[in-house]
Amino acid sequence: MAMESLPPSPVCPAAPQLLEVHVYFRHGDRSPTPLGEAKAQTELWASRVQEVPVALQNREYFPQKYPWGLLTMKGAQQARELGAWLREHYIPKFSKTNGEVILRETPEKFLSLRTTNFLRTNLTAWFLLEGFLESPEIAATIPFACREEKDENLYHNEHCPRLQLKWKQAWAAVKRAVGQDGVNWRERFKDMQAAMARALEIELGNPKFSQSMDGEGFPWITAVDTFECARFHGDPLPEGIAEENVMAVRTLLAEDYAASFHDRDVLQLSIGTLVRELKEALVSRVNAPESPARPSLYLYSGHDATIMPLSVAFGVPWTVWPSYTSSICVELWRTQDGEHYVRILYDREEVAIPVSRAERAPKKVMLSLEEFSEVAEWSVLSSTDFSSRCQDISDIIPTPNRIIA
Repeated sequence: MAMESLPPSPVCPAAPQLLEVHVYFRHGDRSPTPLGEAKAQTELWASRVQEVPVALQNREYFPQKYPWGLLTMKGAQQARELGAWLREHYIPKFSKTNGEVILRETPEKFLSLRTTNFLRTNLTAWFLLEGFLESPEIAATIPFACREEKDENLYHNEHCPRLQLKWKQAWAAVKRAVGQDGVNWRERFKDMQAAMARALEIELGNPKFSQSMDGEGFPWITAVDTFECARFHGDPLPEGIAEENVMAVRTLLAEDYAASFHDRDVLQLSIGTLVRELKEALVSRVNAPESPARPSLYLYSGHDATIMPLSVAFGVPWTVWPSYTSSICVELWRTQDGEHYVRILYDREEVAIPVSRAERAPKKVMLSLEEFSEVAEWSVLSSTDFSSRCQDISDIIPTPNRIIA
């Protein structure tokens, strides 16, 4: 992620000790979602898809038609590289008791892994473990936790009626927004839109695309994603579709996507229970810092729909569409005098986080736990509140089309 450069800074004073890290990451490179002409490239993408290790076979995953939306061999390597970086970066920072010894003797006690029920996120988690543990045999000893779809909070829960309606309204407002020149960016890319429609053999305004995240009309997100997937593998772009325009539109879509979470209701219903679980986990570690039964590293294999709302919840929205294996690391540190601090990394680089939700609040690389809790509180939602609010749609006026995350 492109962030403003920060001067080198000490993690926090007084010889700090790293207590716990939570790592949220997007899956690795994948094949595109089937759309138009992409369906004719079945053999090409099938040749790029990663085989499923024996340990992950015979499990039930979210249904997807082969070979679409699946992790590629390139994506598997990206996951290994992220795992290797996590090992190199974090193991030396943990104490001998919490780090090297436990990891070597009982790795299943050192880390906790959770994934969504997509095959690509399970595979990404597997190959990340291979890179982190340096052994597929040891990786096979790590349990994969996965929640039922109705309880999932690593992406927008489609079982929440209020969220679906609120997000539909928020996204519709974003689509109508205009820039300083008084023009919506989609108008400036009409020629590119037409070129993508020709290449994918889809009809502009086809009502079937009301099921896309863009709502009724042209499926910008899915179409651009199709060409991004191809571009990552060196495939030539069709006539009329310039690489710089694909990248520009992708960034504009990211800005729109982030803007949809600025509605607090949308943000809380999307990611509020996940942020609450994180906040509670950090407080629990502070209250029991040396608990032998508690892991030190928590891994969450998710999606761009995990990374983007989390970044908004932390007060520093992602400025581009999260790349494959993009990550957010939330670290908990303790100083010798017993103070606790939180540091956040976006794509392996520390980020200055606003110390409060106040307008123009100062930013710090190291937040006290109290400051972080205040920032997080704005998006926190309890499970009970989530359940009750999801069913309350009395104040929402339904609009015709439906947006699905």
